[in-house]
Amino acid sequence: MGNRETATMKATRELQLFLFYLSFIVAAEVVTSFVDPSYGLFLHSTILVSLLTLAAVWYGKKPASGMLQSLSLAPLIRILSLSLPLSYFPQYTWYVVAGIPVLGAAIIMMRIQGLTMKDVGLTLRKPVTQVCIASTGIVFGAVEYFILKPKPLALGLSMAGYTLLSLALIISTGFVEELVFRGVLQKNAVNILGQKTGIVGVTAVFAALHIGWLNILDVVFVFLIGLFFAIAALKTGSIVGATIAHGITNVFLFIVMFLLPINL
Repeated sequence: MGNRETATMKATRELQLFLFYLSFIVAAEVVTSFVDPSYGLFLHSTILVSLLTLAAVWYGKKPASGMLQSLSLAPLIRILSLSLPLSYFPQYTWYVVAGIPVLGAAIIMMRIQGLTMKDVGLTLRKPVTQVCIASTGIVFGAVEYFILKPKPLALGLSMAGYTLLSLALIISTGFVEELVFRGVLQKNAVNILGQKTGIVGVTAVFAALHIGWLNILDVVFVFLIGLFFAIAALKTGSIVGATIAHGITNVFLFIVMFLLPINL
């Protein structure tokens, strides 16, 4: 009984810690979106430093260290989007520019934690299933377009230009974000918090970073999409389908829906 009670107490503390940082991230996103982006940048920077410091203190001592390390990628994403001089680049390159350092951080984190490509789902398992998962991006992108009605990333490009832009979105949003959330972070969260709590917690963090669209329906929709991607990655052991679906979602959201012959 003693060992069980100790394990339960540890799991409870780790869940409370995760929920604390989730609440902190949500608060930082709210401040960024509704108060002042500079204050939001300060809060996200505080979260990042706090997570990395605690992870360093616990490194080699507590298993939750890896979870805290990987959770730091969430505030890093927002810090980069707020602080990089993106105004010097064309708008359609913003996702690529912001995605490169996040990808680098994720790879370094995998190296530090000893995570293999298989551990984070970078393997092609159940290819037919992955194709089916990937195809959902068409529906997700169309639905989210009608929810947000965003501005197009670019208009008047050549077919080659739209193709390159689509590939850039698939890589910078699909691949990078799925590696971060359904790969590195989900792997750590599930190990520490369990499958159900882990995937719901990671999905909540993912959805929280969409508060900036100022549309609660979109946050709910993104949460459901993220939950679908999380379950798909967990059940198949691969993030390939979710990566492509995520990228296609953004391609339809920002490009394809504006190019359809009917006025949407």
